[in-house]
Amino acid sequence: MKLKTVFIALFFTLFFSTAAFAQMDRTIGREQYKRSKGKNGKEKQDFVIITAQYYAAELKLDDFQAAAVREIIEKERDAIMTLSEDKDATELERKDRGREIADKIEANMKPLLSNDQLEKFALLREKRKKS
Repeated sequence: MKLKTVFIALFFTLFFSTAAFAQMDRTIGREQYKRSKGKNGKEKQDFVIITAQYYAAELKLDDFQAAAVREIIEKERDAIMTLSEDKDATELERKDRGREIADKIEANMKPLLSNDQLEKFALLREKRKKS
């Protein structure tokens, strides 16, 4: 009886100790594999470029208009970045400052747009307000 428990204990000890040491060291040679550039394998992109591309696609802007929209958004980059980094402000203050920035961008964009584009822009604004 005693010998049987000793063999069982010895078996479990050997079994679990070999399983623990059988793990592979994955830190060796990790440079050979390409790593993704951020979350979900996507490279982090500039929000100014993304926003300008969105407006260009939705409003069907020509090259001059797209470049002007990119510059308008670029002018407000500092305000947008300080707003996103300001953790001390309340949610209401952040929303108000965000609306002010959006209104500045909108006021600068309106003279560049044609009548059809203005209608589409108004629809986009209503869609943004609902969300």
